[in-house]
Amino acid sequence: MPDLLAWPGLTGICRAIGAALVLFFLLDCLLVWHFFETFKESDNLAESANGLAIGIGLLLSLMIARHHPAESLRRRFWYLAALLLLLVACNEIFDLRERANRAWADDDFLDLVVLLLTPGGLYLACRIECASGIAVTSMRVGFAFQCLSALIDLGDGPLYTWTMFGANAMNVVADISELMFIETYVFGLICLLLHAITREIPGTAGTGRGVSQ
Repeated sequence: MPDLLAWPGLTGICRAIGAALVLFFLLDCLLVWHFFETFKESDNLAESANGLAIGIGLLLSLMIARHHPAESLRRRFWYLAALLLLLVACNEIFDLRERANRAWADDDFLDLVVLLLTPGGLYLACRIECASGIAVTSMRVGFAFQCLSALIDLGDGPLYTWTMFGANAMNVVADISELMFIETYVFGLICLLLHAITREIPGTAGTGRGVSQ
């Protein structure tokens, strides 16, 4: 299998995508800082990033399915994964505010289920497709920020009385960590998608390094 970075132009693409996500994150931080709990645009941007991640996951599932035999169980599995991601994406688009309020409500233990499934699914995809370590590194970083966000949402105590930028400090940290894990997952999914695409580019065939243990 080809190395993710075997195609010379791919490194520049990854850097450009990473830079765009950094700018997006800084914009969200600015909105959280100035409009926390009074302006909902920051929530909309975060959910848009989440919807983008789901869309990339859908494309990734279809790309992976194409590389398996037509009647194989693996191909059917990836098509089923794409269908489920499509349903989730529709829910993101048509029920955005209600889903955001439900998913990030206090003491919502559904987040713990997502906490296990999201990085686990990305790691499994990396293992199956022997992707470069850049995708799994993004997954690990995203998992750390997702743990932080979930723990803050479920926690309580004296720290939750502090203020930052005129708002509850822990809520601000939770919002920022949420943006971080969504964007690192988006970046990891983009890298994995590009890895699948390069299989069809002439001159990129080779032996992949795989995911480090």
